Order: sequence, then C-alpha cells, then structure tokens
Amino acid sequence: MKKIIPILLTVILAMVLSACGGKQNIPDSPKDTQSGKADGGNTLADIKEKGELTIGMDDTLPPMEYRNDKNELVGFDIDFAQALAKELGVKVKFVPSSWDGILPGLDAKRFDIILSSMNVTEERAKQVNFVQYFGAGQILVVKKGNPSNIQTVDDLKGKTVGVQLGSTGETAVNTIKGIKEVKKYDLTTDVLNDMGLGRVDAVVVGEMIGRYYMKAKPGVFEVAGTAFNVQPMGIAVRKNDTELRDALDKALKAIEANGTLSDISKKWFGSDITKQ
Repeated sequence: MKKIIPILLTVILAMVLSACGGKQNIPDSPKDTQSGKADGGNTLADIKEKGELTIGMDDTLPPMEYRNDKNELVGFDIDFAQALAKELGVKVKFVPSSWDGILPGLDAKRFDIILSSMNVTEERAKQVNFVQYFGAGQILVVKKGNPSNIQTVDDLKGKTVGVQLGSTGETAVNTIKGIKEVKKYDLTTDVLNDMGLGRVDAVVVGEMIGRYYMKAKPGVFEVAGTAFNVQPMGIAVRKNDTELRDALDKALKAIEANGTLSDISKKWFGSDITKQ
C-alpha cells in the first residue's frame, strides 16, 4: 500500500500538469512593447501603415480651430495640419478634446499629436516634446489712422485700454503701468466695437485673434507697433516618439520653404505673421 501511494501521487501530478497544458506557454514579448509603443514610443511607422495622422485639438478657438455655421472644422491649424499630413503622405483625422484633458489624452494615445495653438512652456516640455512652428503674442489694435499716435505699450500711459475679460490680453495689460483705465468686455467684438465708437483708445488682444477680426473688417482698425509678450507655439509629441517628431519638423521646414505656411497665414490673418 505504501508503494502504491507515491505512484498515485505521481499519476495525479501528471494529470494536473496535463490539464494546465503541461509545458507552460509563456508568450513572447508583445510586438507593441518591442517597438516601444507600450511606453509611448515611436508611432511613425504605424501612422504610415494606416495612412492616417490623428490630431488632438480644442475646436473652440477661432480663427485657429473652430466650427463654422455648417459645423465644419476650419481654421489656421486645420489647414496647417493638412499641409503637414500631405508632406508625410497620409490623411488627417481630428479628435476634438477639452483643453484640460488634451495632454492626458495624448499620453493615453487617443491621438498621435496635439496641434491646437499650444504655447511651449517649461512645464509642458517636461511632459512632451515640441515641434515649434511660430511665436504669437499680444498686439495693440487702434482705429485706422492711429489718432492717438500709439506705437508701443509705453504710449498707453494716460490712455483708456480695452481687453477681453479673462484673456491673455487682460493678463498683459495688468503688467503695464500708467494706464488711465482698463475696460473689460465679455467678447473681443465688443472691445473693438467700443473702440470704433471712441470709448477706448486702444485694444490689447492676442495677435491671431486681433488680426483675424481686422481681416473681417478691413479698413476699420490697424496694428500699432509690433507684437509683445511673444510665446512660441508647438506641436506636442509624446516623449519617445522621436522619429515622428523629426518627421514633423522636416515637413514643417518643407511647407515653410515652398510658401504653403505663408499662404495659410495670409488666408486667415491677411499677412504672414509666421515670419515676424
């Protein structure tokens, strides 16, 4: 009996191993891990393979990216993105995202890149790599003919200045000393309308938005001096997507060289602000 028990145990153990597959099938490292995608690695090959570049953006910022009256996605960044995709030999797919969730969305691979007028900052550069395309700042908008002879922010001393409430223009004005009064409005159009009525001497507004409205109403307003508080904007790419970053940088240089980027700027702003 004592001899039988070890034999039975051996048989049972063999049966258990057989039921579990005997030899354990340990899978090879997943292909995605080998290519680096598991940790936010290179996606350029996948983009080329599927023929599509997915782009995260906040679609509520005219004239950069917004919905027209037909609910079509239009704007400077839309044309810019399509030009880049053409250089890469792929199509583009836009993925609308709320601004507060756009960086987590990139990290979670909901899209390949972010192209949404994102300012390059030290804090963001810790999370992503950037392909910088041009800088934009604040501008001084005055009535046509510049009756108050305003050329720089120093000329705003003793003047009444209009800004949109909560805008980067308001932030900039708060650093300028000597202004007589700062009038705040809910909408940029309201600020410009009041200047047209002579209620403010100048408007401080983001360059892209200001030039867009001036293009919509030619001959009414003009820019005084040059942009200030300029910050670069960039295409955000995951840290390990180095080949994709380099490919986008190459595509950017190509559309700068052939005049496409300049044409897009003139279409939306009436001038080439990318070379300022």
